[in-house]
This record gives sequence, structure tokens and C-alpha cells, in this order.
Amino acid sequence: MDAEEPRWVFLIDPAWSGDPRQPPREAVVGGWHVDADGTTGRFHANPDYVPSSPDSPTDPVDAALHLAARGELAAEQLLSVLRDAVFGIAIDDAGDPVVAPAPDGVASMLATTAPAHRERVQVAGWRDATTAELARALPDEGVDVLINPGSAASMRVLAGAVRKAAA
Repeated sequence: MDAEEPRWVFLIDPAWSGDPRQPPREAVVGGWHVDADGTTGRFHANPDYVPSSPDSPTDPVDAALHLAARGELAAEQLLSVLRDAVFGIAIDDAGDPVVAPAPDGVASMLATTAPAHRERVQVAGWRDATTAELARALPDEGVDVLINPGSAASMRVLAGAVRKAAA
């Protein structure tokens, strides 16, 4: 392999069956770029991925949310996964973050962890953001973050926890 050739490690939907060397785009969850020294970068969700079931995680954060919802992942572990994530922040026509009530009624900024979650949310658009950018977009108080609204593992994360993950 040429040193200049981009290298990626791809995550394939575990329910997909076929030639593992040639999965269709819609079966590729996403991937990590691998540097020449073997270091992996942030996960990049595949916008063409079609989950095989409503419970299929779309990315590492979504998988962690599923585990946390079942009580199989501690809060500190979830924060660790959030730290390196890229989110889609729901925005209105003016480009401002959308704030809406979470299922428990708490005002929350809407964010997704992968494009597959965006179709459930009717908003003007989306802005990609790192965890640090997500934390900076939050008001000083009174608003948490609802991650993956309407998904099987949707979760309201306290603003303080998002800020801690970003630190």
C-alpha cells in the first residue's frame, strides 16, 4: 500500500451477510481513518448507512447509549465515548440550535450522532459539531442535550456532563 494512499477501517452492520470484501454502501456503518503510524482518528458515520433494524447502533456513541440504557455502561464510560464524537446539531431557519422538550419535559438542544437519526427530526437543517462545539452551543443554564431524538436509545444528557466530556 502506498504511504500516501488513505487507509480506513470500516464497521459493517453485523446483520448484513455477503462478501465482506464488497459490502454495499448502505451496509457500511462508517469508519475510522488510520494514519501511517496506525493511529485512528474520529469515527465518520456513513450518510448512506441503512440500519438493519431500529435497534442497530449507527456509531460508537449510539452503541454506548444502547448499553447505558440497559444499565451495561457506567456514566463515566459514556462520557469517555462522547469526548471524541461528532454530532449533528438541529438548527432552525436562522441557523440557531433547536431547543425542544425531551420526553421528560426538560428543555433540550437536539443532536444526533449519525445521519440515520436525522430523518425523525423535522428541522430546517443540521450543523456538524465536535463535543467541544456542542458544549459551547449550549446556553449557560436550563438546557440539556437530547441525543438521537426518537431512537430506541435516545437519551437526555445533562449539560454539565456534555461540558465535562468536552473538557
